[in-house]
Amino acid sequence: MLLSLYFVNTLIPFSNEELLIINKGLKYIPPCQSHFYFSQPVEKIIEREYNRLHGENVKNLTDYTFSTKDSRAIEYFTEIKNLLEQLYTKPLPTKLKRHAQYIYKMIKSMQRKLRQANIAVGQTDKSKLFFFIDAQEYEEKIRNYMNKTNAYNEITSGICPLANDLHLVILLLDHLLQRNQITKEQYKQMYPNLKALELAHIYFNLKVHKPEMSVRPIVASINAPARKISAFLDELLTPIYNYVAKDVTFINGVDVIRKLKEYQEHGYLTTTTLFVIFDVADLYTMIPRNGAITALTRFCKKYSVNGKIGNIKIDTIIQLACVVLDTNSFAYKDKYYRQIKGGAMGSPFTMVLANIYMLEWEQKLIQHQQRHHEIYGRYIDDVFMTTNLSKEEILKEIDKTTVTDSNIKITTSVNQSLEYLDVTIENDNGHLRTSIYHKSASEPYILPYESDHPRHLHINIIHTGLVRAARLCSTVEDFDMERLSLEMILLVNGYPPEFIRRHMTSFFIKYDAMNVCTELTNELYQQLHHTLLYKETRREMETKIQREDNLISKKKKYEHKDEIYLHYTFENGPLLNFKKEYRQIWEKYYVYPGSRLKNTRLILGTILNRTLQSLLIHKKPKRDMLRKMEATTEAARRTINE
Repeated sequence: MLLSLYFVNTLIPFSNEELLIINKGLKYIPPCQSHFYFSQPVEKIIEREYNRLHGENVKNLTDYTFSTKDSRAIEYFTEIKNLLEQLYTKPLPTKLKRHAQYIYKMIKSMQRKLRQANIAVGQTDKSKLFFFIDAQEYEEKIRNYMNKTNAYNEITSGICPLANDLHLVILLLDHLLQRNQITKEQYKQMYPNLKALELAHIYFNLKVHKPEMSVRPIVASINAPARKISAFLDELLTPIYNYVAKDVTFINGVDVIRKLKEYQEHGYLTTTTLFVIFDVADLYTMIPRNGAITALTRFCKKYSVNGKIGNIKIDTIIQLACVVLDTNSFAYKDKYYRQIKGGAMGSPFTMVLANIYMLEWEQKLIQHQQRHHEIYGRYIDDVFMTTNLSKEEILKEIDKTTVTDSNIKITTSVNQSLEYLDVTIENDNGHLRTSIYHKSASEPYILPYESDHPRHLHINIIHTGLVRAARLCSTVEDFDMERLSLEMILLVNGYPPEFIRRHMTSFFIKYDAMNVCTELTNELYQQLHHTLLYKETRREMETKIQREDNLISKKKKYEHKDEIYLHYTFENGPLLNFKKEYRQIWEKYYVYPGSRLKNTRLILGTILNRTLQSLLIHKKPKRDMLRKMEATTEAARRTINE
């Protein structure tokens, strides 16, 4: 059964063997890449690994006031280099080598066939699936999207806008610094990284979960001129927005269920209660620029202290926001474009700007729901509500809001059983029933056991799957079906039965719930369900810290002086021994009686090799197109020369 592919009106020229490899999914990492996938000699790979470890070690040792040039350090670094040379040059076991070589040849064959065929390959929206579509049909969908949203203008001169965008950014930052509107530290924080500077580029994920199968634009702008300003504004405004909107914002499906449980406990869930969901179409590209800036200005005035957010005046925030929007330029294929509506999806500031705009738009609905003791909550562009009105009455209330802004288009569903986020929610004759909603576009996918990932990630998949099931399923029967389904998917993806049994058992032991597994005891399951439902998720902990922190000061990065972090590239084969042997070298030289590092924990983080996604999907135009400096004004030319 193929779980990781989506074909759209096209025949793909792959053999059965190649399809089986594609079916391993976007996140599958082929094994032993240092032996087959790099054109550079192994000496260059060793040098790259050593340089990273050397740099991180120098920083850590300096922090602890150790010399990095004494005899101890010289011997330590020599042993690290010797270890890398030993492991990278050691021959692969015969069986592993044969398998890795086979996978490599299949991937090379697929890359060649995709280049020759007129087929577009990419990632489906909100999922972990490959899509394959006729390239002409794909381009037509992209053109239709651009025409429908009217959010993009082609730069018909063909001149790369990078130089002019850079000039606008630096001009504004210099202006603000000279007038003491920002500090020197903030200036440095927002100043573009000139060494890595490049124009943004756009790519489109396919919305296979939508009937019309449209596209979602993603702008990759990590090295664009205004990217750091965008991140600064996000850091400044998002904590305030999260605090203000905390009662009408859903963090995840768990959050939705908790609100519904509380709603039921207060007696508001009746046999006639309806659930309402609506989705805002193309939110990021449909909000009008002037309307968004006006909403941002009102938001800042309302929540500022003495006309400032932190130490930043409202006028300064608006100037920074405008330069982010004014420099929304990108490359696609062999052309340049500028976004003239909304914000770039992929830019940090875009989400908080869209959220602030939506918060104004939805106020009437929020107030209506609060007056009637009903739930209203939004997750980005997806809204969930409860109502004890009739279907016609609640739709009329929603219409009162939608008519206020022609830019916001919504699709609404009203029923006693609906799917929202990853939860199926049902009003079962006045009783709340919830279970996992399996979206057809993304389920079921699990990382194959043979993928070149550290083994703890495969263990986490089992634990996370069971935790998710116990949180979202309100009945022991639904939970057990999820457990069985998870077990079957794990087996299909090559997980050994003993590995599955051992780690599933450890989950039930951890939460003192073995009877749930062996006897399907509903009473004990409800205890497990309650325990995990109200256990904070990682996302909730991060949001909580953000809310409780000083809302008008920038987030602090705390250093843990009892921990040291180093990173190495993980790979199966001889390199599996790297972590263990590196620790021995570390302890030999720096963990001795009286050492300042004796009680410091060494954490070796992994850098992963390329995934099947990065090997088969190519989104980025050629570097030359993204780095052209073609100023169109004398002022911009001076900026470049400086």
